[in-house]
Amino acid sequence: MTRLSLRLAEAGGWRDTRLPLPPGRWADVLAPEREFTEHARVHELFGLMPVALLERVGGAV
Repeated sequence: MTRLSLRLAEAGGWRDTRLPLPPGRWADVLAPEREFTEHARVHELFGLMPVALLERVGGAV
């Protein structure tokens, strides 16, 4: 869970903060329909739940 989440919300949230990802296609194990490539916007990662578990899908790169 995000530390000081109220302060983060008051400051405008995650805005366009991105998490760079290694090459390949990545899916959230907890919500497999959500896939990411190159980067994941943090507000999308934590929009449904306060955690995400990304796993590479579709074979090795």
